[in-house]
Amino acid sequence: MRMKHVQSVGIGILIALTVGACGKSDNQINVMLKDDDFAKQTVTLTLFNHGAGINTDHDLNKTFIEPIQKKYPNVSVELIKGRKLEELAAAGEIPDLIITSNYYLIQPLDLGLGSDLRDLIKRGTIDLSKFEPEAVNVVKGYGEGIYGKNGEMYGIPFSLNYGLVAYNKDIFDKFGVPYPKDNMTWNQLIDLSQKVTRYDDGTQYIGIDPGPALALSRAYSLPLLDKSREKADLTTEGFQKVFAQAKQIFDYPGQVIDPNKRYVYGVAYFLKERKLALYPYWLDSFATQLTTPDEPGKQFNWDMISYPSYNDRPGIGREVDFHLLMVPQAAKNREAAYRVIELLTGEEAQKDMNQRARLTIMKDKELRKQYARDMKIFEGKNLSGIFNVTPAPLPQASKYDPNIYGFLNDALKSVIQENVDINTALRTANEKANKFIEEKKNQ
Repeated sequence: MRMKHVQSVGIGILIALTVGACGKSDNQINVMLKDDDFAKQTVTLTLFNHGAGINTDHDLNKTFIEPIQKKYPNVSVELIKGRKLEELAAAGEIPDLIITSNYYLIQPLDLGLGSDLRDLIKRGTIDLSKFEPEAVNVVKGYGEGIYGKNGEMYGIPFSLNYGLVAYNKDIFDKFGVPYPKDNMTWNQLIDLSQKVTRYDDGTQYIGIDPGPALALSRAYSLPLLDKSREKADLTTEGFQKVFAQAKQIFDYPGQVIDPNKRYVYGVAYFLKERKLALYPYWLDSFATQLTTPDEPGKQFNWDMISYPSYNDRPGIGREVDFHLLMVPQAAKNREAAYRVIELLTGEEAQKDMNQRARLTIMKDKELRKQYARDMKIFEGKNLSGIFNVTPAPLPQASKYDPNIYGFLNDALKSVIQENVDINTALRTANEKANKFIEEKKNQ
């Protein structure tokens, strides 16, 4: 069944490429069009959102449609909805632009929907030296690994995400505990969390929800596969350190709630239940959650600090995370797509986007301090402090990663809820991962 599916997808892409080839001269003319000539064309640019967090019409309009139509009134924008990327590839209905994240970049590449954008960069309108360096390095890594050998650039980053730790001031005030500070280590943050992990007046207050195994491990940039890229590598000293750190958190009385042995609490427990003192999280997700105003008389007293670092990785926070723009090889409106990428990564669009809910991809610290200024959700908050740490480099990705992280989460759960020892838990996860890899290779 798998082979038939792959063949059908491949045929769809082949048809699309053939159609593109038939119109190759038109495409070449498009690419060479001057501004005045391009303005005479009527273009419908199709976008596909593949895990890039375009969850509202407001975001779509403000981030994409309005700036595009302001610059290019001749270009209308259509977001493809209710379809999967595999379906589009199989049908030869190739979008002009794919908006995705570094975490989801693998699937478009597996479907043959990537193209080398170095010819766009050579135009000179996009200066990658101004971008967050680790984001650029991640994209370049795909052109130096299993998807390319010559440094291909399969996407252009345009918005960044950043790790932070949100904290509930009211809980710290209630127990007379000093607030957390920027540049704390995990050990320091855990020690502080234990001081506010308390049962008081019928309420269990949770000190910290550190997140899944992925969040805890990424500061070490741990690869999931060995050097052969064919076997899992989950029993290393790095993963043992991470699991030992997690065990230190969850072994403290009150962190795991009986009788269901709950240990994952999430953003709602922090923002709505307000029983969670410290919550390491993502900036863009937190900003989205904060757009709902407090009810009268129920204002939430909170602030934030930089993401914690490990003792042996000082100044390194959570992994780099970003959104990027791809142009499939068979895109019908390649020149329009190129112009849109140039526009969205330009100074004006980046500044405007940054003042709302999407953080600029630029490494300019002063620009970052203006993040979400128009939304006013971070007024009086320690926004600038979260940028005190540097995003961790990502290990080389593989198409097996999402499933392998699932096995790691299962392993962590067994350590916390079933008291399985760390070595056994990691060995079991490694065995599951290798079995999964072999099954996928044989399909």
